[in-house]
Amino acid sequence: MKTREAFSRSRTVRLACLAAAAALLVASGVGVGRSLSAPTEIELPGASYEHKAEFDYVVYLKPSTLYGDSILPQEEEIEESYGEEEEEEESLVFFRDIVDDAEMAFSYKFDCSEPTAGVTSEVVVTITAESPGMWQKELRRFEESHQAKEVRLEFPLNLDSWESKVDEIEDDIGIESEDLQFIIEATVHTTAGLAKGGTIEDDFSHSITAILEEKTLELEGDLRVSGERSHEETSYQVEGWFDYEVYLEFNDLYGLVVLRSEELPVAPAPPVITESPPLQTLGPGQVYFPNIVDSIEASLSYQFDCDELVAQQSQEVEITAIVENPETWSKSLVVLPKTAEDGDFTVSFPVDIHYFNELIDAIEEETGVSGSSYNLNIKADVHTIAETALGTVDEIYSQTLEGKLGRNTLSFGEELAQSQAGSIGGGTVPVEGGNGWRTPWLAGLVVAVLALCYLGWSQRRLRMAGLSAVEVEAVRVGKKYKQVLVDIAELPAVKANEMVIPLGTLDALVRVADDLVKPVLHQVKAGKHIYCTIDGAVRYQFVIPHPDSGEAS
Repeated sequence: MKTREAFSRSRTVRLACLAAAAALLVASGVGVGRSLSAPTEIELPGASYEHKAEFDYVVYLKPSTLYGDSILPQEEEIEESYGEEEEEEESLVFFRDIVDDAEMAFSYKFDCSEPTAGVTSEVVVTITAESPGMWQKELRRFEESHQAKEVRLEFPLNLDSWESKVDEIEDDIGIESEDLQFIIEATVHTTAGLAKGGTIEDDFSHSITAILEEKTLELEGDLRVSGERSHEETSYQVEGWFDYEVYLEFNDLYGLVVLRSEELPVAPAPPVITESPPLQTLGPGQVYFPNIVDSIEASLSYQFDCDELVAQQSQEVEITAIVENPETWSKSLVVLPKTAEDGDFTVSFPVDIHYFNELIDAIEEETGVSGSSYNLNIKADVHTIAETALGTVDEIYSQTLEGKLGRNTLSFGEELAQSQAGSIGGGTVPVEGGNGWRTPWLAGLVVAVLALCYLGWSQRRLRMAGLSAVEVEAVRVGKKYKQVLVDIAELPAVKANEMVIPLGTLDALVRVADDLVKPVLHQVKAGKHIYCTIDGAVRYQFVIPHPDSGEAS
């Protein structure tokens, strides 16, 4: 009761309470707004990584009629037989009459002295026909992009197609070129992020010239170029080289069916055949005949790339061969036992198909079930553990080289290289206490609204309590008859011949005004409220007197 009396008597107390409630309302509103806009989760940075592995194999053959038995000596033996004069080779010449097909590849390698967070290389190889001093025309373009330090882009040498395009150009311009050549140019744009921060951007280009004549194809220029460069305080090396494979019809000149970059097609004189000539070899992607296969040497190359700096990395690799008669039986054999490796690695292992055939014969004899062909799958399991600042990658990466072993044939799938991507770290975590801050502000907002409502209600009660009965009645009738009442400061003075007719209620006065179509004039004077309607010399009037005046209405 004392608080209510103090509140009702003191205007200062009422204003202070109103200001406090308003301040609480504003502060609570701001607090609620900020708590609602504040994040409830924090996104943590992450890093991506990739397992990359590639199978490779070489099939060593016994001398045979199919592949020929006249074999060039190894590179070391050629040098011993013919001295040093073959070391400086400026051009390579191929004889088109025995060329069946030709392919080339461009390889590029980026090696930095500082650890890198990621390397992207965009490779473009163009083949441009040219009549020196007269015209040029781009015939083909090959493009690839790789996220790796080493890239390789393979492309065909379509000699007949090149000649056909040149013939069309010469027919159009009416000029036959005497000297015709093709520029094979490779360009590489490399972007390397450094683990310590910063980025290296490098542009590398290398080209060779192919001179195509009626009987020969000649390649001019160095196949391999390299250089050492620097960016700010970081040094790095770049190297690019062309490789070729020329597939030949059987011939007495070379005695080979394939000429590769490693074995230059030079035969100045009949080679000296040693007592133990090297075995012929075949690369991947062909059909092999076990009867003339001497041995198969295979390898697996593995690489682990991560955007985050790897502090420590170790692997354990195991390779198994799985021989199976589909839907009947399966047998697994360990080809390479579990071997520990550090960092990127390459491991070699044999594929003994003669043993596999013996195993198949023994199982067929025991089971009495035979088949026309069997699956021979080479499976590699690499268990990688890599320590990074974002956590530890602990995964087993598996890759399978699928093969078919028949009675007289052997073949492997064409997909030698595969990869598997992953990520570490990252994600979102809830902000501790993020939702807890909202509760106090919401409570303050509710209290402020209730306080303002109470203050408004109390103020209205105080105003009503402070009004006299006359004022209360005046307010009531003012609301009821606001459409016909006209508030004026001074009523017209009563004329000498004017008759004043007092009425007992305002309702009666309003009915008279409605009948006369006249307004009801309202004046407040000396605590009294006077209402009247004037019609010529007659004034109809109603008065709400002050209680102390003693007047009747």
